[in-house]
Amino acid sequence: MKTADWHNRYLMQARWTKNLRRFIFDKLKATSGQTVLEVGSGTGALFPDFEYQGLKPFGVDIDLERCEFSLSQSPLAPVACADGFRLPFKSGSFDFTVCHYFLLWLKNPQEVIKEMKRVTKAGGYVVACAEPDYQSRIDFPELFQSIGQMQNHSLAFQGVNLSMGRKLGWMMREAGLQGVHLGLLAGEWRQPSLDAFESEWDMIAYDLGGMAPIERILEIKEEAMESWLKGQATIFIPTFYAHGRL
Repeated sequence: MKTADWHNRYLMQARWTKNLRRFIFDKLKATSGQTVLEVGSGTGALFPDFEYQGLKPFGVDIDLERCEFSLSQSPLAPVACADGFRLPFKSGSFDFTVCHYFLLWLKNPQEVIKEMKRVTKAGGYVVACAEPDYQSRIDFPELFQSIGQMQNHSLAFQGVNLSMGRKLGWMMREAGLQGVHLGLLAGEWRQPSLDAFESEWDMIAYDLGGMAPIERILEIKEEAMESWLKGQATIFIPTFYAHGRL
């Protein structure tokens, strides 16, 4: 997918967790002017919301094109093109260090959590806003179970840790963070709509690429859309969040 397409995907994920993020930062008593570093910031989809909350966002991402896109969208939010395993900041630089749908893509996520801890100020917080647990997913009816199994197989092939969510609290405690709180993003299902289906299907189709011939994928889409619009479909991927204090 093109960077603009990824940005649309990240914006959708940001909408999923918007209320949760605001709840977390309210709970942690974030105040206007405090700094927040997002590790794996991608196209900067979270930056406008951080700014709305009065926080000063900074970003780190390893993909240069996404960093450039981020700067074009949020020019006041500095972004460094760097590796999350070696953050280019002094120890104790930020009030909050966060990530969002990020750790599941890493082979050694705990090492990044340790780096996030290093660059966070004493008394500050490390926050993982959303890490899914695909191994615990619930898909209904049977057609969506098959789609979910294929998607999981594709994600595993791409290097995704399918059970990252359930490990999140343990990893933060192992990194030495204090007062670790682990929670689960609640599921919410509105009246089924074609727009919602198309938005979700774009990513499913991307993951299914190579798993089945294009003709079969189009057939699956038609069957899935019919089930979705009838209100039969339930897709729930448990998504965990956690935060810990220095």
